[in-house]
Amino acid sequence: MAMLFAILAGMGHGFAQPAASDAVAVSPRARLDAIRLELTQIETTLAAPTATEAELQRQRARLQPSLVQLRDLIEQQVPRVDQARVRLDQIGPKPDAAAPPESAEVARERESRLKAFTDADETMKIARAAFLQAEQLQTAIGDRRRDLFAKVLFAAGPTVFSPDMWSSAISTVPEDLRASGYIFGGWLSGVGEALSGVRGGLVALAFFGAGLLYLARRRYLPRFKARFGNTQDAGSLHCLYVALAHVVAGAAPPALASWLIYAALNTAGLLPLRIQPVVAAAVAGLAVVAFVQALLDALFAPGQPQRRLVSVMDSTARIVVWMGTSLALVLSVSKVLEAWLTAIAAGLAVSIILRSILIIIFALTLVMGLYRLRDNEEVEEEACLGPYVAVDGASLGPIRILGWIVGLVISLSVLSGYVIFASFLTEQVLWIGMLACVFVLAYQLVDLGIPQTLTGKGRLALTLKAGLGIRTGTLDKIAVIAAGVLKLVLIVVTFLLVLAPWGLESADFLTSLRAAFFGFQVGGVTISLSSIIIAGLLFAAGLTATRSMQGWLEGKFLPTTQLDTGLRNSITTAAGYVGYVAAVALAVSALGLSLERLTLVASALSVGIGFGLQSVVSNFVSGLILLWERPIRVGDQVVVGDAEGIVKKINVRSTEIATFDRSSVIVPNSNLISGVVRNRVRNDRTGRILISLSVPRTLDAGAVRSMLGEAASAHGDVMQKPPPVILFKKIGTATMDFDLVCIVADVDIVGRVTSDLNFSIHKRLTEMEPAAGTPELLVKGLEGVEQSLGDIAAAVVRESRAAKPAKPAAAAPARRRAAPAVAGEDDETEANTAMPPALAPPEPAKDDSKE
Repeated sequence: MAMLFAILAGMGHGFAQPAASDAVAVSPRARLDAIRLELTQIETTLAAPTATEAELQRQRARLQPSLVQLRDLIEQQVPRVDQARVRLDQIGPKPDAAAPPESAEVARERESRLKAFTDADETMKIARAAFLQAEQLQTAIGDRRRDLFAKVLFAAGPTVFSPDMWSSAISTVPEDLRASGYIFGGWLSGVGEALSGVRGGLVALAFFGAGLLYLARRRYLPRFKARFGNTQDAGSLHCLYVALAHVVAGAAPPALASWLIYAALNTAGLLPLRIQPVVAAAVAGLAVVAFVQALLDALFAPGQPQRRLVSVMDSTARIVVWMGTSLALVLSVSKVLEAWLTAIAAGLAVSIILRSILIIIFALTLVMGLYRLRDNEEVEEEACLGPYVAVDGASLGPIRILGWIVGLVISLSVLSGYVIFASFLTEQVLWIGMLACVFVLAYQLVDLGIPQTLTGKGRLALTLKAGLGIRTGTLDKIAVIAAGVLKLVLIVVTFLLVLAPWGLESADFLTSLRAAFFGFQVGGVTISLSSIIIAGLLFAAGLTATRSMQGWLEGKFLPTTQLDTGLRNSITTAAGYVGYVAAVALAVSALGLSLERLTLVASALSVGIGFGLQSVVSNFVSGLILLWERPIRVGDQVVVGDAEGIVKKINVRSTEIATFDRSSVIVPNSNLISGVVRNRVRNDRTGRILISLSVPRTLDAGAVRSMLGEAASAHGDVMQKPPPVILFKKIGTATMDFDLVCIVADVDIVGRVTSDLNFSIHKRLTEMEPAAGTPELLVKGLEGVEQSLGDIAAAVVRESRAAKPAKPAAAAPARRRAAPAVAGEDDETEANTAMPPALAPPEPAKDDSKE
């Protein structure tokens, strides 16, 4: 018991000692000096031209804590420097020689505050310089690593056509075979001996479990595919779930079985250092082949188009699955052979020849698979997602051409001696293909799963609606935003994974992203995404508070006072201006802009305004007034000069008004503010209809008024409160004038309702006067004119009769037959004959039967 207490006391002392040491605060200057010493050592190491990739990685890991500490130190020193400056300014400047001397206490206080400010400012400047040095070292490490990667990747070696390489390989083959027999033969014999001992039970159990896993996969995976793949009425999200389950069911058993064997051999001590990479490569190869096959089978689903997530023909799906699995198998065999050659320390010529042969097999498999992919003329209609990812004949051609180019580049690289580059390309082909398949599956899952989970009738959506009271529209917005953010994250992660083998690490990308988010210096101004976001949030909060204050003043507080409406409006508007200015001030302070810089900007703007931007600024300010005070809103029916129409858009400089003849009128905002504008729907959206009507005096005025009232009341869009008004405007000589005035709920339907009322009124007027016809026009007071015209006609007839010569009697009958219209001796007949055509009566019709 005493020993236990001693141990606990020692542990307590051990835990208390670091705490006590941590309690002693390390000064910022001491921390800064330690970090600078670390940076100097890293810079000395990087100065060596023979730094390897591993050494660069170590220096990079060593540099990251220094960057974090420097960033924290700068953030801590900035408020300290500001506080020291404020304290120094409070004591005031040092008095001149002519002024009375200050007291010794004030002088000591000034000296103390000046020293504190100088130390804090010096520490911050040194920290910023050290941070810049650390960033430069990080950039230098990245550049060195990329240079080494490029040199190794594009290093040229002997080609497979070189006779010297083949002769060297033939000469070293017997030695390599003996080494293989010695290493692997001894290992196999050791494993056999171990299996007969105590450790053999563990290894045998691992092999037995691996066999069960492979047997379960072979037996139950077809049943799983038959059960869930033949669902004809399955939704698209169900197909995604089936695809994910298929990937897990197809890839997990082989991977788990390989891991069991590797873990059992490693635990039993049956994996020597030379054998361990070979076994690890074989285990990883089996897992990769199983995963690729399961992933392609889940996406393309050969033989089961109803669960296929990619719209291709069934023959195309089978070829894609075969090609991907074959490429994964060839690459896995290549990795195992490379590990084996490294374990036996094979000759360089043998390694190059075997690697080149496997790379050529990979390229031929790729080209053969692409050649078998024929452009399909028709794409089958899929039961799950339809043509969600169209890979029809039009889009498959470029993919095949790109694949052929990659296969040709791999083959030419091998034949030219760039074996490392060709091997790297083979790995990238399989890697990018796997990433593309995973991206398609994850993208569809995000695109379909998030909206259905948040907006459907699932448990989560119902919980959010019932428990938190979130509306359906809000959930729709949250689903859209969440899906967009997840898609963006998925794209960024996929991009990083694609470029990772080319030397771009996530740390480089995150460093650049961190610099953009937390700020970088441009001309003495710190620009950062975080300050912009914070400024935007503060501005939005200020606007929300201002509008809430305006609503409270206008709706609750001011109505309880005795102030008139105009003064209430002025108070509300002034409160809004104060709130807007405060919101802008908060946003500007969050951005870190000083008053001096804003003064410079304002001075530059004033110069620009003085040189001819008066109209632009006037329209800009007028647009702000329109947007904030809203005397004219989008959708209002306004009259500006000779133009009348609906306000469609209020921009910063001008306002767009759509007239009723389908034309657009662009009006500068200054005209709307300084000019006279008639807003027909300023307070509400009701519209006024005026129909003027003239009817004959023969109709009953009361009946006309009843007819107009019935026509207006019968229309469903005419408001009854206020009721339609019929005005008797005028009594004319032959007509009566009426006006029908009625109100409709929306100004947009004024034209249609007016047309309907005109049709109805016309029909009712026709029923009121079916035989009235056109009223007869009677002109009175023309009796004297008629008598004068008669006297003139009689005088003309007498004069013409006196001027005629005497004619023979024999010619009389002929004259009568030729002109029967003038027969007779009475004066009236002769007068009618000689009367001008305009005044003569019509001639009687001839009687042909008498002749």
